[in-house]
Amino acid sequence: METQPLPSLRPLRLGELLDQAIRLYRRNFLTFIGIIALVYVPLMILQTASTTILSSSLVSLRSSTSPDEIFSNYAYWGGMLSTIVVGFLQFIFVSGIATGALTRAVADNYLGKTTSILDAYRGIGKSWLPLIGGLLFVGLLIIAAALWWIIVPCIGWFTGFGMLVFLGAAISPMVAPVVVLEKRGALDSVRRAWDLVRRRFWPILGYIFVLYLFNLIIVNGPVTIVNVLLTRILPLSFNDSTTGIVLTAIIQAIVSLVFILIYYPLQMTAFTLIYFDLRVRTEGFDLALLTTGDADQALATSPSQSNERFITGTDLGNFAILTLAAAGIYIFFVALVAAGLFLLGSLSGL
Repeated sequence: METQPLPSLRPLRLGELLDQAIRLYRRNFLTFIGIIALVYVPLMILQTASTTILSSSLVSLRSSTSPDEIFSNYAYWGGMLSTIVVGFLQFIFVSGIATGALTRAVADNYLGKTTSILDAYRGIGKSWLPLIGGLLFVGLLIIAAALWWIIVPCIGWFTGFGMLVFLGAAISPMVAPVVVLEKRGALDSVRRAWDLVRRRFWPILGYIFVLYLFNLIIVNGPVTIVNVLLTRILPLSFNDSTTGIVLTAIIQAIVSLVFILIYYPLQMTAFTLIYFDLRVRTEGFDLALLTTGDADQALATSPSQSNERFITGTDLGNFAILTLAAAGIYIFFVALVAAGLFLLGSLSGL
């Protein structure tokens, strides 16, 4: 691991955060992609195989009307079981180990250390275990927020959706930097991520919205277009429908793999820089780094758990505004689509 001079840290605006994230990603393009690819590519091969088995078995059962045939089809149940197992392995190895290693690599390079792929994996130690625990805890909080939204009248209806967005879009990706860089436990890391992010609720959500647009343009848009074209063209090119479905699943997996490998490291780079920006703005991390001269020691000198309530009145107000804003945007787009359909109908009747 090559050590470089300590960086000069300062609070960054939205555009500067994006610029820094993209620059850091470009400088370490192969390293960051290699960290994810090391575990994601083998799992993607397994997932493609399980999807192929499941798809081919569904084709063979398409004409079957007997439930007994479905329950006795070993290929179908083998495909279902392998899909579940691969999904579990992806959560452990990608969301846990690879994400932790990528966060370590981003932080090291941002703070002046040139880190290789193996150095990044060695640097996380056993941090992936509390990272997985923290992500599971966030999942439980998301379920609780969904129940709050559905069951609790008035206050739940007006704040539940905003709470879900906050947990899923902001807290979940922030758990990895907290666990890996501060060496915190599962529950403590979630509370720490919550306390950090809510200090700049709206700027961070705006930043995340921009990242979401990046995701639509770079990943979801191209993948959706390719998938639609493949499902409409490729199966019709073969007399055997099973062959067409299998090839479609393989090509879709390859396309998804390429775009995910390109985007996911950029996303984690962006969230790691958000973490540093929050600490610089609210805790004087830049001064601690200059004082100690050691990045790991400065990262470890984070405040203890806040005595503030987990959810305050300000938080509920922000969740309510976010929920109402999302409802307004949804109504606007529904009205826009309805007006467009009405206009098309009127023009076709002329």
